[in-house]
Amino acid sequence: MDAKPRKIRVVSFDAEGTLASHAFSRRIWQEVVPSMYGELHDLSFEEAAERVFGEYSTIGPGRPEWYDIGYWFERLGLGAPAPVIESHRSLIEFYSDVEPVLEALRGRYQLVVASSTPLEFLRPLLRDVEQSFARMFSSTSSCGRLKDADFFRWLSGEVGCDPAEIAHVGDHAVRDYESAAAAGLVAFHLDRSGQSPSALRSLTELLPHLPPGEATRRFQRA
Repeated sequence: MDAKPRKIRVVSFDAEGTLASHAFSRRIWQEVVPSMYGELHDLSFEEAAERVFGEYSTIGPGRPEWYDIGYWFERLGLGAPAPVIESHRSLIEFYSDVEPVLEALRGRYQLVVASSTPLEFLRPLLRDVEQSFARMFSSTSSCGRLKDADFFRWLSGEVGCDPAEIAHVGDHAVRDYESAAAAGLVAFHLDRSGQSPSALRSLTELLPHLPPGEATRRFQRA
Protein backbone atom coordinates (compact mmCIF):
# COMPACT_ATOMS: atom_id res chain seq x y z
CA MET A 1 0.00 0.00 0.00
CA ASP A 2 1.31 3.46 -0.83
CA ALA A 3 2.50 5.92 1.80
CA LYS A 4 -0.10 8.06 3.50
CA PRO A 5 -1.03 10.91 1.14
CA ARG A 6 -0.84 14.56 2.13
CA LYS A 7 -3.40 16.09 -0.21
CA ILE A 8 -6.23 14.08 -1.71
CA ARG A 9 -9.01 15.83 -3.63
CA VAL A 10 -10.70 12.84 -5.29
CA VAL A 11 -11.43 9.32 -4.07
CA SER A 12 -12.08 6.80 -6.82
CA PHE A 13 -13.80 3.46 -6.35
CA ASP A 14 -13.92 0.35 -8.48
CA ALA A 15 -17.45 -1.02 -8.85
CA GLU A 16 -17.85 -4.81 -8.80
CA GLY A 17 -16.09 -6.49 -5.91
CA THR A 18 -15.61 -3.12 -4.25
CA LEU A 19 -19.01 -1.43 -4.01
CA ALA A 20 -21.32 -4.18 -5.27
CA SER A 21 -20.81 -7.92 -5.11
CA HIS A 22 -20.41 -10.01 -8.25
CA ALA A 23 -23.80 -11.71 -7.68
CA PHE A 24 -25.71 -9.58 -10.18
CA SER A 25 -23.28 -9.84 -13.07
CA ARG A 26 -22.64 -13.53 -12.47
CA ARG A 27 -26.35 -14.27 -12.62
CA ILE A 28 -26.67 -12.31 -15.86
CA TRP A 29 -23.67 -13.89 -17.58
CA GLN A 30 -23.93 -17.42 -16.22
CA GLU A 31 -27.69 -17.97 -16.03
CA VAL A 32 -29.76 -15.31 -17.78
CA VAL A 33 -27.80 -15.16 -21.02
CA PRO A 34 -27.67 -18.96 -21.47
CA SER A 35 -31.39 -19.21 -20.64
CA MET A 36 -32.26 -16.60 -23.25
CA TYR A 37 -30.01 -18.27 -25.82
CA GLY A 38 -31.58 -21.64 -25.08
CA GLU A 39 -35.09 -20.26 -25.57
CA LEU A 40 -34.04 -18.66 -28.84
CA HIS A 41 -32.55 -21.88 -30.23
CA ASP A 42 -34.78 -24.44 -28.47
CA LEU A 43 -31.93 -25.86 -26.40
CA SER A 44 -31.79 -27.18 -22.88
CA PHE A 45 -30.08 -24.92 -20.37
CA GLU A 46 -27.07 -27.24 -20.27
CA GLU A 47 -26.72 -27.22 -24.07
CA ALA A 48 -27.17 -23.47 -24.25
CA ALA A 49 -24.68 -22.84 -21.44
CA GLU A 50 -22.06 -24.97 -23.16
CA ARG A 51 -22.43 -22.98 -26.37
CA VAL A 52 -22.53 -19.60 -24.66
CA PHE A 53 -19.54 -20.32 -22.44
CA GLY A 54 -17.72 -21.53 -25.54
CA GLU A 55 -18.39 -18.16 -27.15
CA TYR A 56 -17.15 -16.37 -24.04
CA SER A 57 -13.92 -18.37 -24.16
CA THR A 58 -13.08 -17.03 -27.61
CA ILE A 59 -12.63 -13.57 -26.07
CA GLY A 60 -11.45 -14.02 -22.49
CA PRO A 61 -11.18 -11.49 -19.64
CA GLY A 62 -8.10 -9.80 -21.08
CA ARG A 63 -10.12 -7.97 -23.74
CA PRO A 64 -12.67 -5.15 -23.30
CA GLU A 65 -15.37 -7.07 -25.17
CA TRP A 66 -15.50 -9.59 -22.34
CA TYR A 67 -17.27 -6.99 -20.16
CA ASP A 68 -19.49 -5.47 -22.89
CA ILE A 69 -23.04 -6.72 -22.51
CA GLY A 70 -24.12 -4.91 -25.67
CA TYR A 71 -21.45 -6.75 -27.64
CA TRP A 72 -22.57 -10.14 -26.33
CA PHE A 73 -26.27 -9.56 -26.79
CA GLU A 74 -25.64 -8.56 -30.39
CA ARG A 75 -23.24 -11.44 -31.03
CA LEU A 76 -25.66 -13.98 -29.57
CA GLY A 77 -28.75 -12.44 -31.19
CA LEU A 78 -30.49 -11.68 -27.89
CA GLY A 79 -31.80 -8.19 -28.67
CA ALA A 80 -31.41 -5.16 -26.42
CA PRO A 81 -29.78 -5.75 -23.03
CA ALA A 82 -31.32 -2.80 -21.17
CA PRO A 83 -34.72 -4.41 -20.39
CA VAL A 84 -32.98 -7.57 -19.19
CA ILE A 85 -30.66 -5.61 -16.90
CA GLU A 86 -33.58 -3.64 -15.45
CA SER A 87 -35.69 -6.73 -14.82
CA HIS A 88 -32.93 -8.32 -12.74
CA ARG A 89 -31.82 -5.32 -10.65
CA SER A 90 -33.28 -6.93 -7.52
CA LEU A 91 -30.23 -9.21 -7.58
CA ILE A 92 -27.83 -6.31 -6.92
CA GLU A 93 -26.09 -6.56 -3.57
CA PHE A 94 -23.97 -3.81 -1.98
CA TYR A 95 -21.43 -4.60 0.69
CA SER A 96 -22.45 -3.47 4.17
CA ASP A 97 -19.49 -1.10 4.50
CA VAL A 98 -20.34 0.90 1.37
CA GLU A 99 -22.95 3.34 2.66
CA PRO A 100 -21.14 4.20 5.93
CA VAL A 101 -17.90 4.86 4.07
CA LEU A 102 -19.55 6.94 1.35
CA GLU A 103 -21.35 8.92 4.03
CA ALA A 104 -18.07 9.55 5.85
CA LEU A 105 -16.36 10.77 2.67
CA ARG A 106 -19.15 12.87 1.15
CA GLY A 107 -18.35 16.54 1.50
CA ARG A 108 -14.69 15.85 2.28
CA TYR A 109 -13.74 14.63 -1.20
CA GLN A 110 -15.10 14.42 -4.69
CA LEU A 111 -16.11 10.78 -5.16
CA VAL A 112 -15.97 9.03 -8.53
CA VAL A 113 -16.27 5.50 -9.88
CA ALA A 114 -13.57 4.03 -12.12
CA SER A 115 -14.52 0.65 -13.56
CA SER A 116 -13.91 -1.57 -16.58
CA THR A 117 -17.65 -2.31 -16.66
CA PRO A 118 -19.38 -0.57 -19.63
CA LEU A 119 -21.65 2.31 -18.68
CA GLU A 120 -24.81 0.58 -19.89
CA PHE A 121 -24.22 -2.05 -17.19
CA LEU A 122 -22.47 0.20 -14.67
CA ARG A 123 -25.19 2.82 -14.32
CA PRO A 124 -28.01 0.36 -13.50
CA LEU A 125 -25.67 -1.52 -11.18
CA LEU A 126 -24.87 1.58 -9.10
CA ARG A 127 -28.15 3.47 -9.43
CA ASP A 128 -28.94 3.14 -5.73
CA VAL A 129 -25.68 4.85 -4.71
CA GLU A 130 -25.05 7.11 -7.71
CA GLN A 131 -26.05 10.22 -5.75
CA SER A 132 -22.76 9.90 -3.86
CA PHE A 133 -20.63 10.20 -6.99
CA ALA A 134 -19.74 13.24 -9.05
CA ARG A 135 -18.96 11.08 -12.08
CA MET A 136 -18.75 7.47 -13.20
CA PHE A 137 -15.95 6.45 -15.54
CA SER A 138 -15.83 3.29 -17.61
CA SER A 139 -12.50 2.44 -19.19
CA THR A 140 -14.16 0.27 -21.82
CA SER A 141 -16.86 2.80 -22.73
CA SER A 142 -14.63 5.88 -22.72
CA CYS A 143 -11.23 4.53 -23.75
CA GLY A 144 -11.92 1.12 -25.32
CA ARG A 145 -9.54 -0.57 -22.91
CA LEU A 146 -9.35 -2.27 -19.56
CA LYS A 147 -8.11 -0.23 -16.62
CA ASP A 148 -4.42 0.45 -17.10
CA ALA A 149 -2.04 3.29 -16.25
CA ASP A 150 -3.05 5.25 -19.36
CA PHE A 151 -6.70 5.08 -18.34
CA PHE A 152 -5.93 6.45 -14.88
CA ARG A 153 -3.86 9.24 -16.41
CA TRP A 154 -6.81 10.05 -18.65
CA LEU A 155 -9.15 10.02 -15.64
CA SER A 156 -6.87 12.46 -13.84
CA GLY A 157 -7.20 14.86 -16.73
CA GLU A 158 -10.98 14.45 -16.77
CA VAL A 159 -11.31 15.45 -13.12
CA GLY A 160 -8.67 18.16 -13.43
CA CYS A 161 -6.35 16.80 -10.76
CA ASP A 162 -2.76 15.76 -10.54
CA PRO A 163 -2.68 11.94 -10.25
CA ALA A 164 -1.15 12.25 -6.77
CA GLU A 165 -4.31 14.05 -5.64
CA ILE A 166 -6.46 11.00 -6.39
CA ALA A 167 -6.84 7.91 -4.24
CA HIS A 168 -8.19 4.81 -5.95
CA VAL A 169 -9.40 1.63 -4.25
CA GLY A 170 -10.39 -1.62 -5.93
CA ASP A 171 -10.27 -5.39 -5.63
CA HIS A 172 -8.15 -6.22 -8.70
CA ALA A 173 -4.47 -6.36 -7.80
CA VAL A 174 -3.35 -5.39 -11.32
CA ARG A 175 -6.08 -3.20 -12.81
CA ASP A 176 -6.92 -1.33 -9.65
CA TYR A 177 -3.77 -1.33 -7.56
CA GLU A 178 -0.79 -1.69 -9.90
CA SER A 179 -2.26 0.32 -12.78
CA ALA A 180 -3.40 3.18 -10.57
CA ALA A 181 -0.06 3.28 -8.74
CA ALA A 182 1.84 3.25 -12.04
CA ALA A 183 -0.14 6.32 -13.11
CA GLY A 184 0.84 8.13 -9.94
CA LEU A 185 -2.40 7.75 -7.99
CA VAL A 186 -2.47 6.79 -4.33
CA ALA A 187 -3.56 3.18 -4.77
CA PHE A 188 -5.23 0.81 -2.33
CA HIS A 189 -5.85 -2.87 -2.95
CA LEU A 190 -9.05 -4.25 -1.42
CA ASP A 191 -9.11 -7.98 -0.69
CA ARG A 192 -12.32 -8.83 1.12
CA SER A 193 -11.21 -12.45 1.51
CA GLY A 194 -8.35 -11.35 3.76
CA GLN A 195 -5.88 -13.56 1.88
CA SER A 196 -3.56 -10.69 0.94
CA PRO A 197 -1.93 -9.44 4.16
CA SER A 198 -0.98 -6.05 2.70
CA ALA A 199 -4.46 -5.25 1.34
CA LEU A 200 -7.46 -3.61 2.91
CA ARG A 201 -10.05 -6.12 4.09
CA SER A 202 -12.95 -3.66 3.98
CA LEU A 203 -13.63 -0.14 2.78
CA THR A 204 -13.79 0.95 6.40
CA GLU A 205 -10.04 0.37 6.60
CA LEU A 206 -9.57 3.01 3.90
CA LEU A 207 -10.68 5.87 6.14
CA PRO A 208 -7.61 6.16 8.40
CA HIS A 209 -5.39 6.44 5.31
CA LEU A 210 -7.16 9.54 4.01
CA PRO A 211 -6.34 13.00 5.39
CA PRO A 212 -8.97 15.73 5.79
CA GLY A 213 -10.43 16.44 2.36
CA GLU A 214 -9.44 19.65 0.62
CA ALA A 215 -11.69 19.38 -2.40
CA THR A 216 -13.77 22.43 -3.17
CA ARG A 217 -14.29 22.02 -6.89
CA ARG A 218 -17.56 20.48 -8.06
CA PHE A 219 -17.45 18.32 -11.15
CA GLN A 220 -20.36 18.14 -13.54
CA ARG A 221 -22.20 14.86 -13.19
CA ALA A 222 -21.79 12.81 -16.36
